[in-house]
Amino acid sequence: MSAPPPTPEPPDPLAVETRAFWREVGKTLVRESIGTIDETAKQIIGVAGVLEGLYVNAITFSDLRGKVSGGWPQVVYLAPMVLLLVSLSAALLVFFPGRYPLNLHSSEASQLVYERVVTRKLRLMRIASAGLVLGVAAVFLAVWTYLWG
Repeated sequence: MSAPPPTPEPPDPLAVETRAFWREVGKTLVRESIGTIDETAKQIIGVAGVLEGLYVNAITFSDLRGKVSGGWPQVVYLAPMVLLLVSLSAALLVFFPGRYPLNLHSSEASQLVYERVVTRKLRLMRIASAGLVLGVAAVFLAVWTYLWG
C-alpha cells in the first residue's frame, strides 16, 4: 500500500505578508517610473540651462576674444557649450511624445507600449545625464585652462 500524500503546511503568514508588500512596491515602482524620469529630466533641463547661460555669459565678458585661435584651446572652450546643449536637448526630448499603437483591450500590448516608452525615456535620460556630467567636467577644464593655461 502507498502512504497517503502529505498534507501541505499552511503558508507562513509573515511570508504571505512579505510577498504582498513586495508586490505593492513593484506596482508603485511601475506606476511612478515615467513620472520619476520626467521629474529628473526637468531637473537636468534647469541645471544644464543655468550652466549654459552662465558659461556663455562668462565667455562673452571675458578677455578671450582674439586670444584663442584654432586648435585645442578652441575645442576646450567650445566643448562645454556643445556637451551642455546635448544634455539639454536629450532632456527636452524626454517630453516629446512618441507614436505608439495602443490596444486598451490587450494587457500584453499595453505592457509592451509602456516598456517602449520607459526604455526610450530612460535612454534619453542617460544621454542627458552623461552630457551634463561631461559638460560640467568640460567647464572645469575650460576654467583651469583659462586660469593656468
